Amino acid sequence: YYFTRYYRQAFGMHASAAILYNHESPRRAIEYLSRKVSNGVARIKLGKQRRLALGDTSAKIDWGHAREYMEAAWAMLQQPTADDYVIATGEVHSVQDFVELAFRRAGLDPADHVVQDRSLLRPTKTSTLVGDASKAKATFGFAPKIRLPDLVKAMVEADMALESGRNT
Repeated sequence: YYFTRYYRQAFGMHASAAILYNHESPRRAIEYLSRKVSNGVARIKLGKQRRLALGDTSAKIDWGHAREYMEAAWAMLQQPTADDYVIATGEVHSVQDFVELAFRRAGLDPADHVVQDRSLLRPTKTSTLVGDASKAKATFGFAPKIRLPDLVKAMVEADMALESGRNT
């Protein structure tokens, strides 16, 4: 962010920067919470796994779809004047919300499968992470359309296909 601003100011480069809040998709690496949940749900549904170990499910996060965030990144680079933006949905959902949507999509009850693993708890309380993308909306019309239920649905369905061998 600071290097981008420096080069823009010092050398007149058309360089923009953005803070992209959690941008998820079925392509997200498995090490990230969203994919850990969607893949875990798929594996449980297919009988490959019994439990899903998670840390603090009360954490609140602003989750959006990566495709829309990349469209926003492209749009900000098309502006006549370079600037800095926040790309976010402005909506906050807990990890528990994400978990419940994912399990519901697979016809499962998370209470039967989710266990808290204390080793996965962060040493400090997670603050609520929600972004304000009003500048991006005003400048180039950024308005995310894919809401969390549809994002979770796409991720669970992709992991069901992957884990059942239909996505090779």
